[in-house]
Amino acid sequence: MKQALLVLSVLGMGIAQTSGAVETTFQSNNTLTHTTTNISASNNYGSSRNIYSTNSGAHVFSNDEISQAIDNLSAHAKQKEYQLASLTSRLSYERQQQASSRIPDSNSAPALAAARASRAAHARSTGYCARYVRKALQSAGYEFTPNPSAYQYASRGTLAQAGFTKISNDTPPQIGDVVVYDRTSRRPHGHIQIFDGNGWVSDFRQKSISPYSGTHSYTTWRDSQYVDDASDRGIYLAMAE
Repeated sequence: MKQALLVLSVLGMGIAQTSGAVETTFQSNNTLTHTTTNISASNNYGSSRNIYSTNSGAHVFSNDEISQAIDNLSAHAKQKEYQLASLTSRLSYERQQQASSRIPDSNSAPALAAARASRAAHARSTGYCARYVRKALQSAGYEFTPNPSAYQYASRGTLAQAGFTKISNDTPPQIGDVVVYDRTSRRPHGHIQIFDGNGWVSDFRQKSISPYSGTHSYTTWRDSQYVDDASDRGIYLAMAE
């Protein structure tokens, strides 16, 4: 250790007095040696080199080589960034295409059910919303066991068995969506309705999504074929509950 300090002291004095080569050696118990040498010319235009060595050999890099490596890494990073932006754009486009392909056309079951309900709807309520919406759904090909009360189409899992998925109430409605209102003490049968593309209809054409005044709880259902994917269904369910 004393010898190493002496060498460093002498070398330090040499640095102050000369511009020659300086070499510092550190050796640990595991016999690995790290040597750093900086070579520069005092009276001519030389170049600096950084030498990193171990017992297995030495690697020499000039400043120009290091600059070139940095430039190469920068160019590679920019290329990856461009590829990522391209993939993101493509994914966004494909999602838009998938979403547009999931809008029911006029011959789809949701559209047929909505059209049937719209044609049969009265100007005022008759008190038979469950019967009217049930017939509309069955005429479009949905299969299920009828329920006596409107709220039971949600509580008994009837709509789920018919192929519907519960989605968030905040989701913009599309043709064929079904809304089921919970029962209350004043309305023991609840209420059920369907969206025909222009508004909500049940046994009558409603002025808004709610046939009641005030706030009432309800769930929204959509034909599962027109829900994006399983992950979206999970998100919709979590948001709705």
